[in-house]
Amino acid sequence: MKSYKENIYFSLTFSLLLLFSNQIYAQSEGSVYSVTGRGGVGTTFVTDYQAIGINPANIGIKKNYRDPKFTFGLLEGNVAFSSEAINTNELLGAMTNFRTDRFDYAKREEAINKFSNNSTNVDANVMLFGFSWRMPKKYGGIAFSVRDRVSTYTVTNPFTAELMFMGAASSYFPKLKMANGDIIDNPRHTGGTLTDDQLDQVQAGFFENPDDEQSFSSVLDGTKMKSTWIREFNFSYGGQLLETYDLSIYGGFGIRYLQGLLIMDFDVNQNGEFQSPVFSSSFVNPVDVLTNGLVEDDFDSRPLSEKLVNPKPAGEGFGLDFGLTFVIKRNLKIGVALNNYGEMNWTGQIYSVGDLTLGRVNGQGVDNYNIFIQNEGTFQLAGSNSAVEWEKKEGNQRVDLPTTIRVGASYEFFRLVHVGVDVIIPQNDAPGNLQKPLYAIGGDFKPFKTLSFSTGFNIGGNNDTFKLPIGVTYSARKGFYEVGISTHDILSYFSLSGNSSTISIAAAALRFKL
Repeated sequence: MKSYKENIYFSLTFSLLLLFSNQIYAQSEGSVYSVTGRGGVGTTFVTDYQAIGINPANIGIKKNYRDPKFTFGLLEGNVAFSSEAINTNELLGAMTNFRTDRFDYAKREEAINKFSNNSTNVDANVMLFGFSWRMPKKYGGIAFSVRDRVSTYTVTNPFTAELMFMGAASSYFPKLKMANGDIIDNPRHTGGTLTDDQLDQVQAGFFENPDDEQSFSSVLDGTKMKSTWIREFNFSYGGQLLETYDLSIYGGFGIRYLQGLLIMDFDVNQNGEFQSPVFSSSFVNPVDVLTNGLVEDDFDSRPLSEKLVNPKPAGEGFGLDFGLTFVIKRNLKIGVALNNYGEMNWTGQIYSVGDLTLGRVNGQGVDNYNIFIQNEGTFQLAGSNSAVEWEKKEGNQRVDLPTTIRVGASYEFFRLVHVGVDVIIPQNDAPGNLQKPLYAIGGDFKPFKTLSFSTGFNIGGNNDTFKLPIGVTYSARKGFYEVGISTHDILSYFSLSGNSSTISIAAAALRFKL
């Protein structure tokens, strides 16, 4: 049997995906730091292995004889964390302050208002290895990469936000069980309040009459919790299709083999329709993160480090990319790409939830924005105090990949300034996809041969907050080495007490061109 410490570790790991989750934006740039610095603009900018998953046609573009034949890189990363619910000060405190005071009753009420109908996002892309080879012009170029992609997106309706921060003391429940064993009427059920001392004594909220209980779909309408962890093995090709004096056309395709390491898809639409929730993971033991009543004897119990290097995937799938780039009079580029078309087939331990009634909840609710310092009495949508009864599902579960279409255009002025626009349009509501189209304008400014700056702005995607990205890239004089760093939104570091937050960083320090 696992120790208490291990159980809490797994429960909090999974709760991280639920409470502070999702795709920050469903990242539209993968692990490419330069695209992050331009706010997502990349359809006509990216080259070599960085074009994988964005526009494979660009792998075949060769500007001049100075272009490198081989490019390879290690450990390029892009991590983003954003929330429409809390500001940057609160977010930094939630991530770094492990000794924060617990919320009192008034702070819990404030947190409920903050999280009601607002999104919270987490997204991480780490390219473990990437390589590209630009062959002689008529043959095009090929690229390969291995990448881990973790993406989550959460929206909580007012009921879910109240349940999260008040737990059993939610106004939904007419009766409360106290620590001394007394059963009392819940004053919040009739519009009243609890004292802080009373709140600390609440153990459970429940109905005496089961006929008064409501279904999950009726109380969770508008709530979404979508998370994925996918490992990709990518191969892409790009080559020239047509060349005239004023026009060159490049085409490309990519194929990826996918290993599914985790999926969480919990969605109740605005009409209160339950969308067949599903959970599966090759890393997290369902016994630890779903409900105590589950029994899973065949879970992979190897050390986490071993599972990371050689996972036994809970799902597998294939995805396809297609792209076209038109180069007009050398400086004007127009590109279009279809990315991530395909599906995952989850065949591991799969769990789902029926649309049952919610009759009882244990736990006092989350009492701090930092979930790492919550205790075992905290209410969870998963774990020992779960209000949701997860059940093992027979067979497999097919889930569409988060497919997008990208359209972009750019113009380069004298190798000094390169500006462009991108529109990224989600094609489905799959876990990890953008919730709305993303509109971005951005570019590069290269005042020196070794140094360039990127910036832009975007709106849409998974967050309606205006964002101002910025990036810096250094290239060695002979071009054999490149290092860069960028952020999704520089403004969030200066407006720490606003109404929303974005903390992100993308970087590459081991990128070589030969």
